[in-house]
Amino acid sequence: MSVAVQNEPYNAGGFLQDLYDTMTNHNYLVNVTAGWIHFFLRVIACIILYYIGIKIVKKMLPLLNTVTNKKTINSSLGSFLKSMINIGTRGVLITLCLLILGVKESSLIAFFGTLGIGVGLALKDNLSNLAAGIIIVTFNTYKVGDEVRIADEMGYIHSIDIFFTAIKTHNDDIIMIPNGMIVSNKVINYNMTPYRRLKLIIGVDYNCDLKVARETLENILKRNPLVRKDPVPYTHVDEYADSSINIALKGWVANEHYWTVYKQTLNEIKDALDGANVNIPFPQMDLHLDKEVVEQLKR
Repeated sequence: MSVAVQNEPYNAGGFLQDLYDTMTNHNYLVNVTAGWIHFFLRVIACIILYYIGIKIVKKMLPLLNTVTNKKTINSSLGSFLKSMINIGTRGVLITLCLLILGVKESSLIAFFGTLGIGVGLALKDNLSNLAAGIIIVTFNTYKVGDEVRIADEMGYIHSIDIFFTAIKTHNDDIIMIPNGMIVSNKVINYNMTPYRRLKLIIGVDYNCDLKVARETLENILKRNPLVRKDPVPYTHVDEYADSSINIALKGWVANEHYWTVYKQTLNEIKDALDGANVNIPFPQMDLHLDKEVVEQLKR
């Protein structure tokens, strides 16, 4: 035996009446208002927490500079730690703010787990830069202030961050080089040894007295008090070029005086060679024409 059930027609007026009754209910309005006030208080608490936390970190970072300046820890490690602390603190503050806003711990763990996988795949190069930064600081490849040549860029180490190393060139340009590129490339650290060899190539005329030219150049370095006497500065013929005989002038200088001696020597070379009647030639070419070609040109 079957019983037919007839669906009641939809009553729009009844729905609107129920909605109106609910919205105007005293208890409902109290709960909604209290909920919104509670939410806004949480937002304000998050803003205050984040603001105070960032302020505290900014106050603490100069203290790390003070410790670094006192040589308690390596200045390069200090630069690396500051970068780590800055980024890590912001991440912790954002997590605390999400918890205050009511996000469940389990949801956060799942979210950060998924985010970590996605970020790891998307930022694998940056993660390699992070690992390279740790290697640089751990093995003391270089430190802040060292003069280096990295990836065909030459200058002084300005800072070491978790992803990049900043080099200040001799033109006062700041160049950011990824740490991963540094670890996988050749690095020349001129501060690894206390002394550095100065080498200059000077071209002289083929008609000059080669012995006089070499002695004149050697005396420039021998007279300079910043150049080491042992090993003694010396010269040798480096190349018989098209328009000149190229002489290599070499001497040993302390790292801190290298560029001073380099500039002083360049400034003295021309006057010293002129005083010894040794000419510095300019590029030239001898052109020989066949007589028939000359006659044709005259016509």
